[in-house]
Amino acid sequence: MLLSFSVGFRTVCTVPLIDYIDGNEYSMEPQQGGDEDGLARGAWDWSLLWKRVPLSQKEKAKRRYTTEPYRSPAMAGGLFAIERDFFFELGLYDPGLQIWGGENFEISYKIWQCGGQLLFVPCSRVGHIYRLQGWQGNPPPAHVGSSPTLKNYVRVVEVWWDDYKDYFYASRPETLTLAYGDISELKRFREEHRCKSFQWFMEEIAYDIPLHYPLPPKNVEWGEIRGFDTSYCIDSMGHTNGGNVEMGPCHRMGGNQLFRINEANQLMQYDQCLTQGENSAVIITHCERNQHTEWKYFKDLHRFTHVPTGKCLDRSDLLHKVFISDCDNNKTTQKWEMNNIVAV
Repeated sequence: MLLSFSVGFRTVCTVPLIDYIDGNEYSMEPQQGGDEDGLARGAWDWSLLWKRVPLSQKEKAKRRYTTEPYRSPAMAGGLFAIERDFFFELGLYDPGLQIWGGENFEISYKIWQCGGQLLFVPCSRVGHIYRLQGWQGNPPPAHVGSSPTLKNYVRVVEVWWDDYKDYFYASRPETLTLAYGDISELKRFREEHRCKSFQWFMEEIAYDIPLHYPLPPKNVEWGEIRGFDTSYCIDSMGHTNGGNVEMGPCHRMGGNQLFRINEANQLMQYDQCLTQGENSAVIITHCERNQHTEWKYFKDLHRFTHVPTGKCLDRSDLLHKVFISDCDNNKTTQKWEMNNIVAV
């Protein structure tokens, strides 16, 4: 028996605006990413990291007054109001999701694609104390295994993203062979309830996300960037937005040592690109699709060339520094290999 998923009050999920509380000062302010009034829509980048984008002109035009709720493609999760029966009709959360990560997107896609609406309510405010710097969270219990968040992400894109899942795998290539469990019941649910396509969702609801987070180019190579015949790899050291990359012992765990070079000649880690900094140092900084398109990888030569300068990616094994310098075929420090890393 098919359930009736007609759009009405009972199929509207409402979400408060979540304000930022400083964990040290206990001051409260709107989160970043909003418009001039602090209003934002929930979004994601193509590696499925949570983002916020300003309320679009299209959504503003639908509103009759400034306090009116507005549509959002996604929510942060944990804070929402939904009719109990409708929540059960949607199948609740995917029971295969573990611990944390991806459940906010899963329920958001399910609501929109299966006949509901997700609305942010500007006059409903909840303050949230975000984890302080250095807090890594509690480790998952032993029975969960490794990479629970990545497995959750893969389950979500495999069920709901249709062909768009290729963009996730372009951004997170280490998940290509990740075992994510059985999703046959979820796919059957989507088919039986005639849930709409992700293409429809992107065109009608999430149309502004690619404007802020463009669809990623395909990867040419990806993995760790290891100094040829060494046990040291380029490591972002967790730096972003202008920090130097360095050399560190290869650990084969991805994370700060997982990079990709794409068809646009960007050498990337998540939404960050490698580029030239001061004194020929190599830094990592946020980039858009058309920014920092400046690297070529010659696999047979074990060489990365920095196109704007014509120089080569180089390193100091003694000082653990990464920089660019004049290309020299006899310098072993300019030789690299890019080895795939597979999440487990």
